[in-house]
Amino acid sequence: MTALPRKLTLLALLYGLLAPALADDAADDAAAHQATEKIDVFVSIAPQRDFVEQVGGDRVAVHVMVGPGQSPELFEPTPRQMALLARADLYFSIGMPFEASWLPAVRRNNPDLKIVPCCAELAKLAGHGHGGHEHAGHGHDSGMDPHVWTDPNNVIAIAGLIAEALAAHDTTHARDYRRAERAFTEKLRALDSLITARMAALKNRVLIVAHPSWGYFAERYGLSQRSIEQDGKEIQGRSLAQLIKFARQRNIRAVFTQPQFNDRAARVIAAEIGATVYELDPLASDYIENMRAVTDKIARGLGGE
Repeated sequence: MTALPRKLTLLALLYGLLAPALADDAADDAAAHQATEKIDVFVSIAPQRDFVEQVGGDRVAVHVMVGPGQSPELFEPTPRQMALLARADLYFSIGMPFEASWLPAVRRNNPDLKIVPCCAELAKLAGHGHGGHEHAGHGHDSGMDPHVWTDPNNVIAIAGLIAEALAAHDTTHARDYRRAERAFTEKLRALDSLITARMAALKNRVLIVAHPSWGYFAERYGLSQRSIEQDGKEIQGRSLAQLIKFARQRNIRAVFTQPQFNDRAARVIAAEIGATVYELDPLASDYIENMRAVTDKIARGLGGE
């Protein structure tokens, strides 16, 4: 057992011991939930909150497990979060490693919690590589790359799952959830069209990224992703030299970092090849606005405009 799963397992056990002591802290949150009669929803990452709120509107109260600046790869839930989950109605998982370690404990302590896996059928890229897309990646518990939401078409599917779960939980407003889902879907289709048009103009189609979060984006829009991080570790020695050589041969002039991960190696590579560094954040909360900004940075960085 690796260090992270062991720590998460211990945390789940600790939760069982601390839950009574945390009940008073969680009681105020539960009372507020009952007063507003909102569906109490938990999600793993910030983009999911946007998805749920787009579909559920003011009928949902959404809590995000991984906070701003935190890495989902290293995240550990707090005892307070675990206590609040004991009163939640729905949890939308997305395939992050920490979910497998503690969701079973949450389910035992909250048998009524409905856990909705959003991405089991969408996660099709391997975490350690994906064919011709040069998707050298990092490991996850499932062995698959969980960053499915970087393709807007996958978010359309996720929105459908969210609408279905909310409608099943709150049949009175089922039509409202379906109506909101259709409106959100139209926005996502417009986003997909925008990205397709912007990416079509690119001359250089290789993304050098600090962390391999953009494999689904790359596959959707005909790009290749090369990760500086190798199997969850910072690139070293010979591999670093090979990537620098590759970038020079391809005349690559952009390197893309991510705020949740160390950018030291990315900046070393950028300095060696004379590239500009752009920060892309796949975990930003406003999904459509963020993806527009991501598209703009990639278009500028890869020289399509």
